[in-house]
Amino acid sequence: MADRGIADDGGIADLPWAAVFDPAANARVLSSVQARGFRAATEIVNRFVQLAESTSPPDDAHGGPAEPTGGPDVERLLGFWRGLVGQLAQSLTKTAAAPQTGTATFDFVNVNASGHVHLETAEPGAVSGEVWLHNGGPADLGKVRLRCSDLLAHDGSLIDSACVRFEPDVVLMPARSSRGVTVEVDVVQEHQPGCYRGTLLADGHADVWMPVVLNIRPRV
Repeated sequence: MADRGIADDGGIADLPWAAVFDPAANARVLSSVQARGFRAATEIVNRFVQLAESTSPPDDAHGGPAEPTGGPDVERLLGFWRGLVGQLAQSLTKTAAAPQTGTATFDFVNVNASGHVHLETAEPGAVSGEVWLHNGGPADLGKVRLRCSDLLAHDGSLIDSACVRFEPDVVLMPARSSRGVTVEVDVVQEHQPGCYRGTLLADGHADVWMPVVLNIRPRV
């Protein structure tokens, strides 16, 4: 049975519910909508051009081109649609060129990760972020457990991996599913201000990893 998902033209027919949380799928759908708008606007402009040509009067008796009749209305419409086409083209270009950031995701089928987990605090206590796990394939991946390394600052200051927790601790990843996991770090009084960095891994998926950044601001 063929996979159901985003169609070749970027449409959302039979889009699985899990793809709603997939930033890459959302970008493809947005690009598809913008591309369709671009094509529709271009078609309207072409129709106006054909209308302008069909309503132009024949050459006058002296052999020169006659002045167009009813031209100003057509020209105003053409100018409006040219501007709309230009805006759609710019929007489509920016969407295609802009990197997809902000959401930390593990894609187990395509074996890649995007984004990073960024945490920030100025006070002792638990600070949390989120990472999304995606299984867009037809196979059940079973249980997935996340692991985190120690978090290390440039001056050698260390936050032990034991301070990092995940909720849920173990995630079930059936076929065509997405799961959100909370990443929580316990910051204590002894942890010095600074930028701590580590690596987030997924047990059983050796080629998938992403950075974890914890910024502890100076305490007031």
